[in-house]
Amino acid sequence: MRVHRNCYFVCWAAVFLAYLICHVHSQTLLLGACPNPPMQSEFSAQDFLGRWYEVERTFVMAEVGWRCITVDYREESGRVRVETSGNAVVKRTMAAVATFTPSTPARIILRGEGSLPTQSTNYVLLSDYNNFAVVWSCRNVDPLIPITGLDFLRNLSHTENLWILSRNRTMDATTKEKIYSFLDTNAINRRSLRPVPQENCQEGTR
Repeated sequence: MRVHRNCYFVCWAAVFLAYLICHVHSQTLLLGACPNPPMQSEFSAQDFLGRWYEVERTFVMAEVGWRCITVDYREESGRVRVETSGNAVVKRTMAAVATFTPSTPARIILRGEGSLPTQSTNYVLLSDYNNFAVVWSCRNVDPLIPITGLDFLRNLSHTENLWILSRNRTMDATTKEKIYSFLDTNAINRRSLRPVPQENCQEGTR
């Protein structure tokens, strides 16, 4: 009976591990539940619109090998369209529709366009609208299948994505230090941030 229980646990642990590998391939996996950082107070979606440049970000599978990455938020036919563009071997673009939640304006729900639409939720943690923005997403990882007696697996880990955006292709050191201090104070992991190459880029249309 004891051997049977051990095999049962090992099998479910293997299933859970496989789920983690599939689920977090485009995000950073961290222990514990998602933190609860403050979002941008009195957020203005209108002021947030326009072109942003990715200066630093954590790993995103869809953007592997991309450089000169821009993110354009613009109003189009009564909705906000988001286009993320970058250069790999050829110019690449991903499109989504953004919904700014009225009750929580700094919460952005993105619904991807294309043959395999996806949905994600991002949060604007900090921005002065004219120079920089910090965008973050987080999701607690739960077992793929509810397992009786293994409730401790819930919120055992979480995945995060983090982007530092600028209105220009570069960002001064003082602004970066301000952002890093904010992240550290609010327990947002920034160890996985990597710079996005923005040199020798051709400016596209807005």
